[in-house]
Amino acid sequence: MPSTSNSSLIKMDVEHLRIGMYVVELDRPWHETAFLFQGFLLQTNHELRAVQATCKFVWVDSDRSHSVEEWALAPTPAVPQAKIRKVDFFQELSVALPAWNAAHAESLRILNAVQLGMDLDVNAVKAVVKECVDSILRNPAALLWLARIKNSDLYTAEHSLRVAIFAIALGRELGMLPLELEEIGVCGMLHDVGKIKVPSEILNKPGALTAEELVIMKMHADHGRRLLLSNQQVTPATVDVAYAHHERLDGHGYPRGLDASRIPYSAKIVAVVDAYDAINSDRIYSKGKSSLESLRILFDAAGSHFDEDIVGTFIRLIGIYPPGEIVELSSGEVAIIIGCPPDNKLKPRLLVVLDAEKKPCTERVIDLGRNPKDSGGRELRVREVACSGSFGIDIEAYRRKGLIIP
Repeated sequence: MPSTSNSSLIKMDVEHLRIGMYVVELDRPWHETAFLFQGFLLQTNHELRAVQATCKFVWVDSDRSHSVEEWALAPTPAVPQAKIRKVDFFQELSVALPAWNAAHAESLRILNAVQLGMDLDVNAVKAVVKECVDSILRNPAALLWLARIKNSDLYTAEHSLRVAIFAIALGRELGMLPLELEEIGVCGMLHDVGKIKVPSEILNKPGALTAEELVIMKMHADHGRRLLLSNQQVTPATVDVAYAHHERLDGHGYPRGLDASRIPYSAKIVAVVDAYDAINSDRIYSKGKSSLESLRILFDAAGSHFDEDIVGTFIRLIGIYPPGEIVELSSGEVAIIIGCPPDNKLKPRLLVVLDAEKKPCTERVIDLGRNPKDSGGRELRVREVACSGSFGIDIEAYRRKGLIIP
């Protein structure tokens, strides 16, 4: 099944295809055809005839097609998403933690293997990704929480793992089936493998890159493509993502300057979560921004850099006030978001941990949904969402105490 929203899919015999329709899946594997990209807009009669000569039927995405109102065909019901077995957060966390640790160790092995010129054990990558998919299908909050725990000294490895986790969780929200989630997870784990070929003095440079250094940095997409093409265990989709996750809808990305219709759907997904984690994480040359600011940057770039539907779905997944974020209140006090009711996501529950002087205080829980007041009688509100680790607060310590429930 196609990797897109089920509600917009139309299964169509190829004789009914028209210029302007967006083909997202074929009736056979993409690598068995002459098409270079997985998912494309039919723009010429040559492309139309090529599809008709190759396939008997295809899936078309009405949301990404042109002149949808002219179609006189009813959509075929898409295959429903696998049922989700929802379990308690803390119950799932006990299972998710070993899965996270195994995937974390595998992400380090990937880097070591490439550095030593060894072949990637893609089957091992698939195995740990499957464990992550199973956990996310039971309760995505557990692995999404673990993805918040970061070690800046291991950025490259942990970044790829977090991208895999975010991509799986996002794919689930977009309606992907389990096998598709496993594939997008592997794509996330291996999307930046080409960076191992970039000199460390450029990769870890504390200041801005020169024009020449930027050219070398951008070559990691091509390095990744070459590394993955040389491994017979790697799927074409994984190669596509490594090569195209820095392409942008307006054609101003790299390495090929593809426009929206030529960028694989999986690469569009990974592009969003890759950018979010990079913006949200501390780097040698920059301090990570808060989740809220990171999402705002993605929102502003939707439609030009990133797919609008994917960005919108990702924002809903992460939430404006996700549990574990540190906030400064209008009173000057500092609190941790400990939960957010589904019917009022703009007014979270908070654990106040620092007073207005930014000193430790007696912890207390407040619910902004109840419109609490400060000492002056004014309604308390969130003044600013702070970066992870701000004010010396160890979020994980509060999670271990059971005070934060996503």
